[in-house]
Amino acid sequence: MDQIFRRLGYFQVLMAGFFLLVFLANLRSRFHYAGPNYGFILWLFAWAAISGMGILRLRRWAVLLLFLPGLFSAFVLCVGLSRSSNLSAFVVLLNVSFVVFLVALPLSLLRYWSDLYW
Repeated sequence: MDQIFRRLGYFQVLMAGFFLLVFLANLRSRFHYAGPNYGFILWLFAWAAISGMGILRLRRWAVLLLFLPGLFSAFVLCVGLSRSSNLSAFVVLLNVSFVVFLVALPLSLLRYWSDLYW
């Protein structure tokens, strides 16, 4: 159990470092070249850093934070599927499989819920 959470926690911290690097590159491009504003990347960094440190410390709230991307993606998928009717079956299957993966990962961690701390 501990190794699963440790690997996932380190991956989350690595993702946080990547998001911070991308945000700083975007900030540099905005200052020097009047590039686009991708400020939401800072929020992705904060989510990845907070949930990664929580997973490394075996916290229940961090597992709950891992559900956020899956829930948001499921909402966007439902709205998108309801508004567009002429999508191919492959595209729908690809999107649904992505959402299932984003929800299945935290669901698989729920079996260790009693071993986690608040």
